[in-house]
This record gives sequence, structure tokens and C-alpha cells, in this order.
Amino acid sequence: MKRSFVVLTGLLLAFASCKQPKPKPVNKLYVSSDEATISTLAFNYIMPSDSVYKAHLIKYKFPASATEKIARLTTELDTAKIFVVIGDTLIRLPQDYLKKQSKDVHRSDKDMVKNMVVDSWSPQVDIHETAGTFQMKNLGFAYGYTYTLFNQLKTLPAGSFNAGMFRMSAVFFNADKTKAFAYLEKRGGLVVAQGYDIFLEKKKGKWFVVLCNLDWVS
Repeated sequence: MKRSFVVLTGLLLAFASCKQPKPKPVNKLYVSSDEATISTLAFNYIMPSDSVYKAHLIKYKFPASATEKIARLTTELDTAKIFVVIGDTLIRLPQDYLKKQSKDVHRSDKDMVKNMVVDSWSPQVDIHETAGTFQMKNLGFAYGYTYTLFNQLKTLPAGSFNAGMFRMSAVFFNADKTKAFAYLEKRGGLVVAQGYDIFLEKKKGKWFVVLCNLDWVS
């Protein structure tokens, strides 16, 4: 009995000493809404998870033969804060943005799915030029990043990493809010800059991405 107790105690101590994954951050400001669901879907669609970012950063920085440097960076990334910066100001789009996109798609792209989606959303979705700011209540945290608005981050803390900046337009809907569109940008991190058009549809009460089109790369 005593031996069994010692073995059990040892197993419990070994389990307790195992490295436990850090809990994902929770956005206490988050308020469920169509805009919040779509903003979160859009963010997660173009931003890699923190684990993917770490893996690609290591490959980007060092060749496979640099084992000591890779081990050192891996250790740093295990404990460092990895920031994603959110652009405060919503990107403004002209009212005819989707109409122009529809014309450009037909001129230069043979992808029939893309043509059909853009043609369907273009006459229905109302794009209105209004300035606005990104609301953190509209972003559900799904990854292990440290999420911050641009105006709240003066400089990155020592030993931290920047996975890039995310910006987006307002979310625009059709009349019955079953179709939605937004324009997205990702800057820095593992890429220089990319712009996306994202088209979403609501079916049976749930939003899903129909098409996320890489619009440009710089």
C-alpha cells in the first residue's frame, strides 16, 4: 500500500511539472453581434494562429542547420508576448467599390466562382462612406496573441514580437443582413502587406466565409 502511494505521488508530481499550455486570452469587452461574428471570422481567416506564426518565424529567420539559434528562439517564443496590432480607424471604401471589383474580375480573372460571388454581392450590399473606429467589442480572441489597438501601443516591450497589424473596413450588409462584405488588410509580421475582399453569407443563423479574395500584395 505504501509503495502504491509513493508511485501515485510520483506520477502526480511528474504530471504537475509537465509544461502546461498558456490559456488563450479572453476579450472581456466582446459583445455578440453580426458585426462581431464577421470581424472575428475575418481576422481569423487572414491572420495565422500564434503557433503557425512561431513556426514560420523560426523557418524565416534560420536555416534548419542553425540548431542552437533555432532552440534559443523557440525558447524565447515560448514565454514572449506576441502582439497583434489592430488599426483604430476603419478603412473607408468608395460607394462603387464592389461595382469596380466586379468589372475588374471579369476583365482579368477566369475564376467562375469569384465572378459569381462578386456579381451577386455587388448590387445587394450597401457600401456607405462613413468614418469610424474599430471597436474591440467586435473581436473574439481565438489565438494566444496579445491583442492591442494601435493607439494603445507606444512601443513593443523588450523581448516581445510583432505578428503584424490587422485593419479592416466597416462591415457592409444587404437589406436583410444575410450577405456581408468587408475589406481587410494585413501589414508586417511575416509579410509586407496584403489586401483582401471577404464575402460572407448567413444561413440557418450562422455566418460563414463564401470567398476571401487576395486583392493585392505589396
